[in-house]
Amino acid sequence: MRTLFWKIFLSFWVVVAASIVGSLFFRPAAPLPAWQNLVSTGFGIQSQNLVQAYERGGQPELVRLMQRLRQSSYDQIFLLDAKGNDVAGQQVTPQARRVAKRVTADSKVEFARVGGDTLLAERVVSIDDTRYVAVARFLEVPGLPGRPLLRGLAVAIAISGIVCFWLARYLSAPIVRLRNAAHELARGNLAARAGRQLSNRHDEIAQLVQEFDRMAVQIESLMCAQKRLISDVSHEFRSPLTRMYLAAELIRKVNHPAVKTASLRIEQEIERLNGMISNLLTLSKIDACESLTSKKTIDVADLLRTIVNDADFEAHDHDCRVILYGSEDCSTIGNPDLLRSAVENVIRNAIRYTAQQTEVEVQLTCETHGAASEATISVRDHGPGVPESSLDELFRPFFRLDESRERSTGGVGLGLAIAQRAVKLHGGEIRAQNCAGRGLEVMISFPVAISAPVLIQTS
Repeated sequence: MRTLFWKIFLSFWVVVAASIVGSLFFRPAAPLPAWQNLVSTGFGIQSQNLVQAYERGGQPELVRLMQRLRQSSYDQIFLLDAKGNDVAGQQVTPQARRVAKRVTADSKVEFARVGGDTLLAERVVSIDDTRYVAVARFLEVPGLPGRPLLRGLAVAIAISGIVCFWLARYLSAPIVRLRNAAHELARGNLAARAGRQLSNRHDEIAQLVQEFDRMAVQIESLMCAQKRLISDVSHEFRSPLTRMYLAAELIRKVNHPAVKTASLRIEQEIERLNGMISNLLTLSKIDACESLTSKKTIDVADLLRTIVNDADFEAHDHDCRVILYGSEDCSTIGNPDLLRSAVENVIRNAIRYTAQQTEVEVQLTCETHGAASEATISVRDHGPGVPESSLDELFRPFFRLDESRERSTGGVGLGLAIAQRAVKLHGGEIRAQNCAGRGLEVMISFPVAISAPVLIQTS
């Protein structure tokens, strides 16, 4: 009952089934006087005949009469004495015994419904004032639903279930497509649409889906325009930055301490802007790719060893180390430059924030899930970590936890965003979590083919 489909289907079906059952079982019954007349003229006479046959010919005569009555009128028939035993020697059913007990001096006839059958009971007094109770079972009684009618009821409920199923599916299917399209948009697939299969519908739900698709088109247009703007502006910034750098070189030739200090500061800011523009161009190129165009077989373990060695060399300036604690040989199909860029950005981010004289721990593991194999590269630092509420925001472009801290470390909030998009192009995902005690762990997962495990010895 958690989905709209099942809520609509079960609600409609219960209401329709209850209406069908109510119309059959709670319809006006046949007039009671006619029913009493039928019992008194039919079963009442036969009950007297049963008593007379028993008193005249004993049990054999009674059994012969009961057999004739079962062949012509009744499904079962009993003649019970004062103790509730059948004088014909038959095994009395519990239903017949209960109906017989309800017969009183004030009511000569008692009837009850048992499944699709009707039980009748009547008190009979012989000539010598011996009291008996005759009980008979009818397969059907006029005015009451019998077995054929119950079969029709089952068919009607089944047909109503099919109709309600189709109606619930008809109402909920567009909403399911709308949900799926919204999910794809949230994942970054701006081409997702919900109304491609609703051209024949013109109701309110179809109009809602059409409005959603128009909104998606506008979002895609705005995002594409933003990406083009970032790319164009980044390209346009390159030329003035180059000229500024040349001007700074000329200024630095002036032999004055204050001028040299200012020129060094200018060069640092130019380098910072140049790095930011390079990252923006890289991000724009990745966002423009819907799939990898240049694919090669990548030895993931070998690529990771190279990245760790280069990063460890850079880490000495931050008074820390980058250590590869273990890896398993595996390969994947993808773009080596993009995958290398993703891992490098994650490791460099860890180097910025890990505490001095600590290690950035890197590990490569491979696991098989059914027919698919997946590699996971984990990078753990020993820094201050990230607030839990901000973990999902780490991979958003230009996201900063603390402006002053980002300035001091030289980060602009693009490295992890580039890593996320590069990993996504390889069919993987990237996620972050705080470690127990202190530090942040970033995990990159993507599909691979597993080979033999290799252990890396650390010093």
